[in-house]
Amino acid sequence: SVEIINVDPISVLAFGNRFLITDGHHRAYQALLAGRDTISAEFVRDGGGELYHLYAQACEGRKIISVLDLKNRILPQDEYEAKWYNWCDGFNQAATLLLERQADEIDKANR
Repeated sequence: SVEIINVDPISVLAFGNRFLITDGHHRAYQALLAGRDTISAEFVRDGGGELYHLYAQACEGRKIISVLDLKNRILPQDEYEAKWYNWCDGFNQAATLLLERQADEIDKANR
């Protein structure tokens, strides 16, 4: 197996009864491919709130439950960046609208 040296830690958020990788998906995947069963991680402390809940739902909807689910989704860096940033932009816009709508509904219910 290939040895991974000096890999930045991945970022992980404790989310419900599982862990959600918030940064470092590809590093985690490459570590698994290299036969490693551990990787350095930093825990995100902001909690993520509703946005991470929506993100987790989006991943589940795309059948991405584990870094192993990235197997057939690895792309060249330039293609990855274009697709990832496009997806993030769309997701963030949709999530913002949804969260604003939910806040409006709660506000109306509390009047």
